[in-house]
Amino acid sequence: MLLVFVDETTDAKFRDYLGLSIATINARFYPLLKTRAQAILQGIGWDPAVEFKGSHIFSATSGCTDVVVESRIDAAHALLDLNASGSNCRMKFYFGEMGADDHRLAYLAGLPGLLFKAIPPAPGRAGKNLLSIACDTRSDITAEEIDQALSANIARRGYVLLEQTVQLRSSFSTVGIMFADLVGYLAGRIDTISRDSELFEGLSPEQFERNGKIRKLQSSKKLVAKIKRLSLYTHTSAERSAA
Repeated sequence: MLLVFVDETTDAKFRDYLGLSIATINARFYPLLKTRAQAILQGIGWDPAVEFKGSHIFSATSGCTDVVVESRIDAAHALLDLNASGSNCRMKFYFGEMGADDHRLAYLAGLPGLLFKAIPPAPGRAGKNLLSIACDTRSDITAEEIDQALSANIARRGYVLLEQTVQLRSSFSTVGIMFADLVGYLAGRIDTISRDSELFEGLSPEQFERNGKIRKLQSSKKLVAKIKRLSLYTHTSAERSAA
């Protein structure tokens, strides 16, 4: 069975920015990934009652405030190291960004195309074409609406959806969504900080080195470089209307 986890990221400065993030995991790898991911977080003293999000990595005042930023960054590196085992890839990630005034409509329009890119044609063997989809909860979108948006592309790839799409409130236990969130956050920050031309204007070399956003950009690039399989897409207006 193929497991699919979905999350999204936005940006405080670029209000029309929406990034969709998908993590795919073969079900046989999930128990190991969950066990090791939670052990990594507990190893830095992260409170299991608090979820670990990408936006918590660089902020000592969010998430588990007992854990310093350096330990959070170390944990993010260790988490992303779990995605590869020798020549094999335990997880694959797909990120699509778009500009949208209405994030709800853009989510429903953009997700089907990204999912189609993320899932390969279903295996022909009986029972191997089962697909499970879990999304981080959005108060403005129902599971039924997501199912309706995705059903055609799921069928085109030859899969059968396990029951229906599940919306979950992210927590320490929702490890698949945590990985989708982590990679989506990092990819989104690289994207938005890199395009913020005002950030780089008139900086001396010393100011460049001390700038918090630039340091976040550099750290994000180092973390993303550890991902063995990450595909990036820009959704065009035509793709969104055809999805």
